Amino acid sequence: MIQRIQSVWLALAAICGFAMAKVPLFTATLTDLSKRSFLATESLLAFALIIGIAATSVVTIFLFKKRPTQYKLAITGALLSAVVIALQVYSIEGFKKANPIQQGTYQWGGLLPIAMMILLFMAAGAIRKDEKLIKSLDRLR
Repeated sequence: MIQRIQSVWLALAAICGFAMAKVPLFTATLTDLSKRSFLATESLLAFALIIGIAATSVVTIFLFKKRPTQYKLAITGALLSAVVIALQVYSIEGFKKANPIQQGTYQWGGLLPIAMMILLFMAAGAIRKDEKLIKSLDRLR
């Protein structure tokens, strides 16, 4: 059902994904003392994956009658979040090499894919728990 805890986890994962479009992931002070931010939109592949995972999370909320499919989509989203983390690190390293950086720091936007992965794993665990409960109730009939 929509009011289950996995719906909350999936909605929070989607919010994290859509928030990455506007939040800086890395901020650098260049050698000429100007500041430059690296956004998720600068890496097309990582950004497309992030938006795809967020959209899939929203769709997964409404698949509450198909728990096995919901579970598979949540696990797939979590694993793709790990891919996004790797792409994000690779893109930021490329950004560091392309610009003369004096000092750079990761921003809290860089933690959003990690939060997405954790939330999607939590949703998958709740879906699995529901599936076990339904199967145990079917045995009692």
